[in-house]
Order: sequence, then C-alpha cells, then structure tokens
Amino acid sequence: MSFKLLALLGALTLSSGLAQTPAVSPERELLQRTLTPLWGPASLRSSVLVGQLPPDLGFALPQGSRVIGSVVTETPDPAYPAGVTVYFDTALTPEQVDAHFARVLAPAGWKVFSLSSGGPFPEGGFLPSTPTGGRPYYRQNPDQQLSIQTRRVGGLTQVTLGRQRAPDLAQTLRYAQDERFDPARLLPRLAPPAGATVSPRGGGSSGDNVTQYAGIESTLSRAALFDHYAAQLRQAGWTLRNRADAGTLTSSLWTLTQEGKERVGLLLIGESARGQYRATLGIQGLE
Repeated sequence: MSFKLLALLGALTLSSGLAQTPAVSPERELLQRTLTPLWGPASLRSSVLVGQLPPDLGFALPQGSRVIGSVVTETPDPAYPAGVTVYFDTALTPEQVDAHFARVLAPAGWKVFSLSSGGPFPEGGFLPSTPTGGRPYYRQNPDQQLSIQTRRVGGLTQVTLGRQRAPDLAQTLRYAQDERFDPARLLPRLAPPAGATVSPRGGGSSGDNVTQYAGIESTLSRAALFDHYAAQLRQAGWTLRNRADAGTLTSSLWTLTQEGKERVGLLLIGESARGQYRATLGIQGLE
C-alpha cells in the first residue's frame, strides 16, 4: 500500500496545475478511492492534498521539511477514527525529529503515550534491516492520538505522521502499561545479518503462544542464515533440541524457560529462490 501510495503521489506531482483546479484527475480519483476503506461508514470520505499540509494540523513540522502530501479522512460518525496522515522528508535524524515534536507538541496539549517496556513500537523476533522509530502522543477533549514514524533512508529521514480521533482513548490508556497486550515481548530480538534485507511480515498470538514471520534477502546460504539466528537464540537462553534439513526447508525445535515456565521454540527458514528466504519464529507454552 505505501509503495503504491508514493507512486501515485509522485504521478500527481507531475501535473503542476493539479492541486489548483477543482476538477478531479483520474490519478486523484483512484488514490482517494483506494484510501477509503470499504469497511468504513458510508459517509466516510478521503481527500488527498498533494505537497500540502491540512490547514488545521495545529503544530509546525521541522524547518526545511519537504512535504510529500497529506491524506484526510472525514465522517460525521464519532465512533470512527477519522483524521489525517502527513508524509514528509527531513534532513534531521530520527532522534532530532523526536526532539522537535517533543518541543512543539507539549504547548498544543499533547502528552507522550506511556507504554510498556517494549517502547512505542515494540519489537521482538526478526528485527527489520531498516529500523523504524518514532513516538506516540495523545490528548483529551477532544480525544485524539498522534503517531510519528521515522525511517532513515540515505541522507534523509522519511516521516509518516498520523493524527486520528480516539473514541476508545480511555480504554487504550488503561491497557498501555499492561505487558499482556504486547505478546511480541516474548520473542527474543534477532538482529539481521550484515548486508541482508529483512522485512517482518506479521504474525499472530493466542495467550502465551506467539508466531512471527519475515522475508529475508541475503547472499548467505540457508545454513549460514540459520547459524546466524541460532547463535542469537542460544544467547537468549534457547536450547536446540532438534534440527532437520529437508529440500529447501530448515526446521528446528528448541526449549526455553520463560517467566518460570517451560516453553517450546520454533525456528523455520525456507528458501523460495536463490537468496530469497521465508522465516518463522514462534513460542508455544506447555500445558
């Protein structure tokens, strides 16, 4: 979705008069339709501001930022988290971006979201080769949440800033410090190999059982890739009990003790093509 979004935004910016005319271009119509969820209320409308900020953002971006554009969602339904997402680039580092918003948001009534020990974007399991950063905020009356995600690419920091209505803010604040709502904390943090591209691709959890998936591009062999991650699992206290190599798949079974309970760990690495891997990491409790 993000790649398509940036591609379409790029196509829109090629037309210098696009943002100045009330006529809806085919590109803009397609983008606005794509960004309007089918599951939202019928009154939901999305609009795209190319190279612009919404007039009611309420705080300043870092000086010298290049605004890619904004996406605004609107609906009279108070239970829907409508809001705005802003995309911009800056020469500041992610740490400097965080410091900037810490300065400008407090006077506007925003507070830093207190979170569990996992941090604003809890990471366990396969860590991405291009780490993301950022910090979440909230404010009350009206209840809103603000997320700031940063990613360093080359000499620039790409920032995605999202401000939404928060109809369940009170409940979210109650849950924020509860470790049980961060199942990824059960997985050890696994750093990527040098030169590899690692992209976490979701996962799931049920109680104490957690599974995470990742795509990996690397010049390492499957055996070397397994050894890289196995060394980190051992360091985290996992004990290898069984390993099998069959065809293009390496599977392994581990045991570990966590929070005083014995658990079973699983690491799978499958090779889908030369240098292309699919990996699975999981933990399951024992009854």
